[in-house]
Amino acid sequence: MREISYEEQTVNSGNPLARFAHRSRMSMAIELVTGLCARRGTVADFGAGPGLFLHALGQARPDITLIGHDMFMASAFPEIKYAESLGSVAAKSVDVLTAFEVCEHLYDNELDALLDDAARILKPGGALVISVPIMYGLAVGPKVSNAMIRSRTLKSEYSATELLKAMAGIRVSRPPNPRTTHKGFDFRELRDTVRERFDIDAEKMSPVPHAPWWMSSQYFMVCRARGC
Repeated sequence: MREISYEEQTVNSGNPLARFAHRSRMSMAIELVTGLCARRGTVADFGAGPGLFLHALGQARPDITLIGHDMFMASAFPEIKYAESLGSVAAKSVDVLTAFEVCEHLYDNELDALLDDAARILKPGGALVISVPIMYGLAVGPKVSNAMIRSRTLKSEYSATELLKAMAGIRVSRPPNPRTTHKGFDFRELRDTVRERFDIDAEKMSPVPHAPWWMSSQYFMVCRARGC
């Protein structure tokens, strides 16, 4: 079976709904970060993958220094400097730290480490921008269907009861290994964890920004260190 590239799974997906959702969240991410980053500032992207977001951001803002980090992928774009870890990034050197579609795959200790690194490397007044999937509400059905189509299987990790509960906003259990699944992930729990250490300046939904969260597929939050 041919391996599906990251772009084919996201912004160039063969599924028109998935393609629309990924392109909408990419546009929102670029708009948010462009507005948050100072002239000739620095943006670091945690879980950058091959660098699609940073590459698009660099085209919109060629003045920005781009730093990526990913545990599993290398940069596909020469203008992006990849760091071995956020621990190697200098303290108070980053204007905006992004973590897009990655926190849902982290263990608790890894999320704690990310928040520690964010507090250390962000400049005073700098922003941490997180986006994660909304796995409850109307988007769950299409997401589960798309995953089955992409995997060419009729089997789902959700039972029929779990899928109905998730679509109604009722929590379902998460598998013990979060690396390869979104099942049961709840952005509201992540928001509560982040709020323990950061102020949340703004919350946005994609691709339906002015509707309730359960009508969208992606959640964004802009966070700043306490007192900034």
